[in-house]
Amino acid sequence: MPPTSVIGQTIAHYKVTAKLGAGGMGEVYRATDTKLGRDVALKVLPGEMARDPHRLARFAREARAVAALNHPHIVTIFSVEEAGGVHFFTMELVEGESLSRCIPEGGLPQRQLAEIAGALADALAAAHEKGVVHRDLKPANVMVTQNGRVKVLDFGLAKETQADNSADVTMSSAGHTEAGVVMGTPAYMSPEQVAGRAVDHRTDIFSLGILLYEMATGRRPFEGRSSVELASSILRDAAPLITDLRADLPGDLARIIRRCLEKDPRHRIQTAQDVANELRDFAQQSARSGSTGLPAVATASEEPRMVIVVLPFVNRSPDPGNEYFSDGLTEEVITDLSRIEELRVISRNSAMALKGTTRDTPSIRKELGVTHVVSGSVRRAGDALRVTAELIDAATDTPMWSEKYSGTVADVFGIQEEIAQKIVAALKIRLTESGEQKAAERPIDNVVAYECYLRARQEIYNWTPESQDRAIRLVDQALAIVGENPLLLAAKGQICWNRVNSMMDPDERHLDEAAECSRRALALDPQNHLAIFVRGLVAGLRGQTADALRDCQRSYQLRPSDPNALAELTRFANAAGIDVEAYIEELVQMDPLTPVTWLTYSYHYLMSGRFEKALAGARRAIELAPVPSNLHFLAASAIAAAGMRVEAIAVLERTAASLTAPVPRACALLLKYALEGEAEKTCAQMTPLVEESAGWLDHLGRFMADCYSLIGRNDEALRWIRIGMDHGYINYPFLAAYDPLLANVRQDARFAPLMQEVKARWEALGRNLPPPLRLLKVPENMR
Repeated sequence: MPPTSVIGQTIAHYKVTAKLGAGGMGEVYRATDTKLGRDVALKVLPGEMARDPHRLARFAREARAVAALNHPHIVTIFSVEEAGGVHFFTMELVEGESLSRCIPEGGLPQRQLAEIAGALADALAAAHEKGVVHRDLKPANVMVTQNGRVKVLDFGLAKETQADNSADVTMSSAGHTEAGVVMGTPAYMSPEQVAGRAVDHRTDIFSLGILLYEMATGRRPFEGRSSVELASSILRDAAPLITDLRADLPGDLARIIRRCLEKDPRHRIQTAQDVANELRDFAQQSARSGSTGLPAVATASEEPRMVIVVLPFVNRSPDPGNEYFSDGLTEEVITDLSRIEELRVISRNSAMALKGTTRDTPSIRKELGVTHVVSGSVRRAGDALRVTAELIDAATDTPMWSEKYSGTVADVFGIQEEIAQKIVAALKIRLTESGEQKAAERPIDNVVAYECYLRARQEIYNWTPESQDRAIRLVDQALAIVGENPLLLAAKGQICWNRVNSMMDPDERHLDEAAECSRRALALDPQNHLAIFVRGLVAGLRGQTADALRDCQRSYQLRPSDPNALAELTRFANAAGIDVEAYIEELVQMDPLTPVTWLTYSYHYLMSGRFEKALAGARRAIELAPVPSNLHFLAASAIAAAGMRVEAIAVLERTAASLTAPVPRACALLLKYALEGEAEKTCAQMTPLVEESAGWLDHLGRFMADCYSLIGRNDEALRWIRIGMDHGYINYPFLAAYDPLLANVRQDARFAPLMQEVKARWEALGRNLPPPLRLLKVPENMR
C-alpha cells in the first residue's frame, strides 16, 4: 500500500486521519488507536527499507532500543508493527510547533533559549546513557508543545553504538537515507558524518552545538550555496562567535557552543551530560536577568527571605571628622540585622559602596535585588546626638517606618538596637528566643572604647601603612580602657595579618602577633567568629591550607553575614584546587558591589578553565575597584589567561602608572613586560623586596611562575611554582592543564615530576575536606 493512499484507511487497528509530515525515514500520520481510544503518531517506513530484510531487521532492533528510553523530553515509541505489507511504528502524538518555526530572526530570548537548550542536552544525555545516538538532530526534529514542553522526535536515524558503529558512506544533497548515503541532514551534520567516518555520541554534541547557535543568533554557523560548499564549511570553517552577532549573550554560552562545535570529536565537550551541567549555569543566570555574563543578584520574587540594604547614614554633624561615627552606626545596624536569620542583609562592604549615592530606590532594588532599603542620618555636636532612620518598601518606594532619636553619645548602643528592633517589627518578623539574644549582643560596652574601635575600623579600610599604624594605636587605646576583649583582640590580629597580605610589610613578626591576638581572643570566647577567621588567615599565609579552609568555613558558619570570611575561604580554595561554586554564588549575592568579590569570582572560574566567566569577573572587579589598587594587576592576570593579552597589557600600563607602592607596581610591570616578551625588563623588576613580598603569598607564586614561563626562564618558573606550593598553591588541574601562561614550562622535562608532587598534596587535601568542599574536576585528557 503506497503511503499516499493511507489517509482515511485503517492499518491494523489504527485509523489514519491526517498527514503530519515527511522525512528521510518515511511519512508521519495522525491516527486513532481504535483499541485504546487514543490518538497517536504513525510513521510508515519507506518502501526501500521495507524491502531490505537486513535494513528492516536493523531498524527494528534500533527502534526497540529507542522505545526503551523513558524521558520527559524524548517522544515515546509505542510499537513497531506490520499490517497488509505496510511497515510502521507508532509513537506519542506531540501537538505544538517545530523548533524551526519558533526561532525568530535574531534568535530566541535568553530565558527561552536556556530552557530549550537544557531540555535538549538532558534528552541526549538520557539517550546516550542507554547507548542510543540520534544522528539527525535538527530544529525540525524538536517540538515545542503548547505548554512550552520540549520533545525530541525522530530517533528513526538512531543507532545503538554498542551494536553497530559503522558509518553510512557519502552525503546526498537532500539528506535522504538511500543506499550508500550518509544518514542525517547536511546543515546539522558533524564533520565525521560529512566525511563518512565512524560516529559515536559526540556527533550529536556537534549537532546540538549547531542548534544552540541557531537558537542564539537566528542563523546557522555553517553555510554554503551547494552541498559541496556546505560540507567544506562544516569541515574547515570556524563559526563566528555568537557574542559578535548578539551582544546581550553571555560569553560563557559562547564558550559552550564553541566547544560543542570543535571539528575533532576529541576536543569537544565529551558528554551531553557535561553540556547539560554547563548550560545549567546559563539557565540560572537567564532566569534571573542575565545579559552581562555575570550572575545577577536574586530578585525579590526568587528569594523567599526579605533582602535589605542599609545605606550609609549621612553625617550631618558640623564636624566632617565625625563621619567615622555615622559609618560606625551604619555598620552596627547592619550587624544587628544580620544576626536575624529571617533576613538577608547586603554586606557592609557593598552598602558602603553606595555612600553618597544619588541612585533612587527602584535602581537600587534592581541592582541589588532588595525588598527593603534603610536610610538615615546622624548629627553629633559634642556629646549631643540626633539620629533619624527610615525603612522603605523597595517595590513601591514608600516609607514603612521612620523615627527620630535624640540623646547623647552614651545612648548610641540603645539607639542602634532600637532601630534594628523597630525595623524587625515593621517587617512583621517574629524572632525566636535565640534570635532576640543574638540581636542584643554587645561586644564592646564602653562608649569611649567603642569610638576607638569605630575609628580603627575606618583606618583599616584606608589600606595604607600609615592608616594601619593608626588603627593599631586606636585598638590598643580601646584595650587599655576595657581590658582583654575578644573583638578588639581579633581586630588587632586582622590588622597585623593585613600588613603581610597586602605586601605593606611582609615580616614574620606580624603573623606571629596576629596568631597571638587570635589565641588570646579565643581563650576568652572560643566561638568568636573573627578570632577564628584571623587564625585561619594566618594559617593560609603559612601554607597550612586545610587549617585555613576549616577556620574560614567555621567563621562563615558562625557569622554567615560576613562576606570577608566567605571571600577568604574561596581565595584559599582557589589556590588549593577546590570547587566552591556554591560559596562563590552566595558571595556575589551578599556582596555584589565589592571588587574583591568579583576578583574571587574571576579566579574561581579561571582555576577551573572557564575563561569567559573569569574574564567577565575580572572586568567587573576593575570597574568597581578604585584607582590605584593592587587588585588591578591581579585582575589583569586573569584577563591575560583568558586570552585577552592586549587588554591585559593596557590594564597593567594604567596600573603601573597609578601605583606608588613599590611591590604592586613592580608586579604590574613584571606581567606587562612578560606578556610583551621583554625578558630583560621583566627580570629587572624582580628586586629583593619584590622577591620577599611575593614569597609570602600563594597566588603570587603562581603569578611569578606565569611571568617567567612567558619569557622562557624555566628555572625561575619552576622555582616559583615550588614557592607557591610551600604556601598552599597546590591547584593541580590549573597548574598542570588549565593555565595557558605556563605553556612554555610544561615542555620542560622537570615539570611532570613536579606536578606529581603537586597532585599528591592536592589529592591528600581532598581526602579530608569538610562538605560541601570538594576537589575540582580533572580535565578529560589528564584522567
